[in-house]
Amino acid sequence: MVRLNTFSGRFRGLGKLPSRTRTLLTLGAFAVLSPAAAIGQETASEAVSEAAPELARRPNANDPLDRTPWSMMAFKGWSNYHTLGRTVRFIWDYAGEDVYGGDVSYTISPDTGFGRFFDNFIAARFQLAGTLNVRAQQSGVWIPEASVYFALRWRRLPWNHIVATSFSIGEGLSVVNRVPDVEVLTTEVGGTSKLLNYLMLEMTLALPSLPYLQLVGRIHHRSGMFGVFGDAQESGSNTVGLGVRWHM
Repeated sequence: MVRLNTFSGRFRGLGKLPSRTRTLLTLGAFAVLSPAAAIGQETASEAVSEAAPELARRPNANDPLDRTPWSMMAFKGWSNYHTLGRTVRFIWDYAGEDVYGGDVSYTISPDTGFGRFFDNFIAARFQLAGTLNVRAQQSGVWIPEASVYFALRWRRLPWNHIVATSFSIGEGLSVVNRVPDVEVLTTEVGGTSKLLNYLMLEMTLALPSLPYLQLVGRIHHRSGMFGVFGDAQESGSNTVGLGVRWHM
């Protein structure tokens, strides 16, 4: 209690100083404390500015794939009698056709201007790819098929530390040397065509510690695009496949 009274007395004693002295003391204290506060604010601002890019670009299990632009895939598929809309809803009626194929793709680096555009605006990788398939008919005939396409792939997903995942959609052309039986049987309007539009939908799964080796699920879709390819107004087929991809 004595100490508190002594301190209070000293503090009240400042009020007895001349007004000019009190003003000088106040200005001196402000001059000493202001730079320290400014330095503290500057340091905090620098820390936030340095942390912002780090938070915006956290490491992702699929990041190592940017160093391996080439990839190869082998897969097997089974064709469905139903339309694409029903196929993506898992409505299934096996058409008796098996498809065996291989796929090679090249990913444009995000360090290039073209790749950076897709990375910055839609967080995707741009890919160029080609597929060679053989379609095994129930009659025993094997029909060769070739497809070329470009694709957009999203692979920096927030749960990749649990399962390294990517989603992709591709668009291109598909050509066969003979129209598959499933396309003949399911064409109700118009004719068929060896050359059709190609659409690819794909999902990959991998271990976060081994993103280079992926399990692939793919929908392989051929379509006349309502008459864009001649008389093939409703001609097409849908194949659901499983495969393995390796990045090199």
